[in-house]
Amino acid sequence: MSEIVLVHGAWHGPWCWDGVVAELRRLGLQATAVDLPFGGLDADAAAVRAAINTAGPGCVVVGHSYGGIVISEAAAGLPAVTRLIYLAAFLTEPDADTTALISEKLAGSIVVDERGITVDPAAAAEVFYGDADPDTAAAMAVRLRPMPMSAIEPSGTDPSGDEPAEARPPAWLTVPATYVVCTNDQAIPVEAQREMATRAEKVVEWPTSHTPFVTRPAEVAELIASYAS
Repeated sequence: MSEIVLVHGAWHGPWCWDGVVAELRRLGLQATAVDLPFGGLDADAAAVRAAINTAGPGCVVVGHSYGGIVISEAAAGLPAVTRLIYLAAFLTEPDADTTALISEKLAGSIVVDERGITVDPAAAAEVFYGDADPDTAAAMAVRLRPMPMSAIEPSGTDPSGDEPAEARPPAWLTVPATYVVCTNDQAIPVEAQREMATRAEKVVEWPTSHTPFVTRPAEVAELIASYAS
């Protein structure tokens, strides 16, 4: 039976997948929600690569938002991965300028201080969790964590240490990918998502905010399960 590896986006943590993990278990599937260290793309990809190697053959890897960049690098060259799912995620060429792909609303809510880069919790409730009830959105927003400036530095070394990272093509060039476009997203404009989705084998669209794992965990789990064997 396939194992699922779930990769959260910027400022989030593995806790954001709790509802999806519960639904996957109800469907008889095991899932690992990776805790990204936010130590730069190479360190984050290394954490996901380790989780994939532990999961073994038939692994389905899901990346949300920034997590899309991470899974594109982490899953590269790993035959255990049979499907990539990009959930309102960055599905880009290596070294693409992802700051140009975020909404003005998100860009305007980013705060840079001594802790690093974070998002104003008051704005995050609308930008990330627009279709959640106010109490849930507020509870999620206060759990967001800062990312150090180094966390957004480009990749340059191999996450596993066995060959230069730039020697491997991004995973989506060799592994079938599904892109989930979230049409009410206030963080990554829908036009940008649709453009990135042209790199995927399959595209689905949901009328949700940036975080359907909050309000549609069963639907997210069912999509993932459809690729599990």
